[in-house]
Amino acid sequence: MTITVVDATHVDDWDRTESVDCVLCHDSVSSTEIDRIRSEWPAVPFVYVIADHGEGFEEGVMAELRPVDDWVGEDRLVAEPSFVVARLRRTVERAEVLSDVRERAAHFSGLVENASDLVTVLDENGVVQYLSPSVSDILGYEQNELVGEYAFDYIHPDDTDHAAEVFFDGVASEESRTGHAVFRFRHANGSWISLEGVGQSIPADTTVDTERDGREFVVISRDITEMRKTIEELRGTRDQLQVILDNTTAVVYMKDLEQRYLYVNPAFEQLFDRSREEILGKRSEEIHPAVNVEQINEMDREVLEKGQSNKYVEDFRIQGKRRVFFNVRAPLFDADGDPYAIYGIATEITERKEREESMQALAQAGPRLLECETMESVGSVAVSVTKSVLNQPITAILVSDERDDVLRPAVMTDELIEQLGDSPRINGSASVAWRVFTTGELYASGNVDADPEVEEPTAIASEIIVPLGEHGVLLAASTEPREFDEHDLEFATILGSMIQGTIDRVDRERQLQTKNQRLGEFSNVIAHDLRNPLAVAKGYTELAQDTGDVAHLSDVEEGIERALSIMDGLLALARTGQGVSEFDSATLERLANEAWSSIETCDATLQVETDRTVTADLRWLRQLFENVFRNAIEHGGTDCSVRVGSIDGGFYIADDGPGIDPEHRDRLLEAETTDGDVRFGFKIIQDVVDAHGWELSIGESEDGGARFEIVGLR
Repeated sequence: MTITVVDATHVDDWDRTESVDCVLCHDSVSSTEIDRIRSEWPAVPFVYVIADHGEGFEEGVMAELRPVDDWVGEDRLVAEPSFVVARLRRTVERAEVLSDVRERAAHFSGLVENASDLVTVLDENGVVQYLSPSVSDILGYEQNELVGEYAFDYIHPDDTDHAAEVFFDGVASEESRTGHAVFRFRHANGSWISLEGVGQSIPADTTVDTERDGREFVVISRDITEMRKTIEELRGTRDQLQVILDNTTAVVYMKDLEQRYLYVNPAFEQLFDRSREEILGKRSEEIHPAVNVEQINEMDREVLEKGQSNKYVEDFRIQGKRRVFFNVRAPLFDADGDPYAIYGIATEITERKEREESMQALAQAGPRLLECETMESVGSVAVSVTKSVLNQPITAILVSDERDDVLRPAVMTDELIEQLGDSPRINGSASVAWRVFTTGELYASGNVDADPEVEEPTAIASEIIVPLGEHGVLLAASTEPREFDEHDLEFATILGSMIQGTIDRVDRERQLQTKNQRLGEFSNVIAHDLRNPLAVAKGYTELAQDTGDVAHLSDVEEGIERALSIMDGLLALARTGQGVSEFDSATLERLANEAWSSIETCDATLQVETDRTVTADLRWLRQLFENVFRNAIEHGGTDCSVRVGSIDGGFYIADDGPGIDPEHRDRLLEAETTDGDVRFGFKIIQDVVDAHGWELSIGESEDGGARFEIVGLR
């Protein structure tokens, strides 16, 4: 240590000192001189030599001491120089430390003064002691405007409790404690600014200001208003997205690269009837039916290999039902651009797919129906198309039988045969199918057992019944319940119209063909059968005119009667060709007696041995009896005997005449005989039988005469 002694009154002596670490100054030096020295070396500590440190000592020199200054007694200056040196050394070292602290404090103050974050110092009661200049930019206040204010008066009421709890917990702690809080602080303009504050409690520095006793709390806050707004918007977007994912009917899922499920939404759970906990972590083969797994895995691999999204139409069988989905798969990439998952959104399009297929089937059905020429071919095509369009395996066309008020299947699928047998009968009145037929109103039910209109229990769970006009109904059913939508009903209506139109066309063509055939027959009769008796009559007329013999007129009359007989046959044949129309019930005894009384029977006898009632077009059934009776009398004689009786499923008419040669029986039924009267008679009989759907056979009676058997009555 170097000590330089100078006279305080000689300023020139100061120039000899290049550097000064400490000034040792007697208290006798005037305050003016001390001020001059301090102005020369403002940062140098002073150690005063005190001559008298009695009662007024603290109010004198000690009152002027700075934190870096010290003092020693004058008596020790000579008696204990080592003590004085140690005191000087300690003073210099403390001054160096304080200088370093000042530099750091100045640096820290500069940082605080220029920081964008807000620095706040609160006393232990929460009163503001200091605010950094950034308070103007963040909160709109002047720097010292809030000093002395209770900080919690400016915090939003909803955030006050939490912020106060963090603050007072820190202040009350004996150790320095850090706290964190997010709160809203009132801006100078009255709005609320969201702040995130990190605070720490520190003991007050009593060496600087003895009035500030106790702990302080330093809070560094940053404005997070925009960030919080963004977070809230993101949270809102996330919540909205979650609501969408939870409530959408689309199936949403995410898998890792090992095809393990990482996420599924409620629609996925519902589709496979499994909870999320049962699905997450599982692979495709543990969730999907085996028939679908290979296709699913291949699509997943394709998306990962190409590194881009792709769209797929997936036609699956899930829980025994067909489900068609439009699936968009996309890879998810990490920050390095490497895929880490597959995200998928699948929208079910089963109904749309089935509608498209139904429309295609309807379009293809049109040309097929146009090619049909018989009721059997119409029924075959109609049943096939119905099964495809409506996806109902139990399908049939039921035609009406007005004689018994029932519907009978014209064509039906094997599934219907399994349910109802080979020849089911749909009874009238209580039957829904019969009601559809009579009212012409379409019927559809997805739960037949719960339908109050269905009186008898049935294995059929769902069905559509479509009216086909006067022909009958189209039945499409299934043992599985199904909800029919408006598109199903529309398809059924369109298909029913197509089938009905086709049946109408086939009927018209059949009727036209029959008329053409009869027209041909009439032409042949007129050209051949009618020409002969008229030619004979004309010949005998000319002969009578030439000879004047009126006896020839009897031959003319016979020819004319023969021609009239043929004309009557033609008229009756034409009428039977119009078909049966009105059905009614009557006993065979009544019909036979009415027919017997309408012809010339002479001495012939009729015996009716049945009380059976039959339902038919009674006009034509009487015509049948008349023709058979007339034929029996003409060939068996005026005294022949005719019997009418019942057989299984029908009735018979027998006589005791000469009978009919077996070789001619088939020819009679086919109207191939050259005898016009006979041909017309049997043709009419056959037409009446065919029109009713019966069957006619000719045999030999017990008396050796002819026996006609008609069966198939209902």
